[in-house]
Amino acid sequence: MKWGKLSEATEGEKVYSVVFRRYLENCNEEALLLPDKFSSALVGVAHEFNKSLAIYDSAKVISCLMVNDDMTEDEAKDYFEYNIKGNYSGEGTPLFLDSVNDILL
Repeated sequence: MKWGKLSEATEGEKVYSVVFRRYLENCNEEALLLPDKFSSALVGVAHEFNKSLAIYDSAKVISCLMVNDDMTEDEAKDYFEYNIKGNYSGEGTPLFLDSVNDILL
């Protein structure tokens, strides 16, 4: 998985994406984001003491993999667990949220 540095805004990004990147960069210059194809899974920012990280909805990341990469649900879940959620890239690695509904259902 290629993580994106916040200062590497891609051409054609939507304004809210650029604003979010700048906000997170002001909170934590080391914070990383997933590639833009996962932007619909981005939930927000978590703050802990002096550290701020991007948060993604796990179920939505899996959905993005199914839609964008033509994966089955099982393939997307396996890919997510190993290559995204299981990929530690330092102190700026994003967090992944499992909602109560996703856990209980």
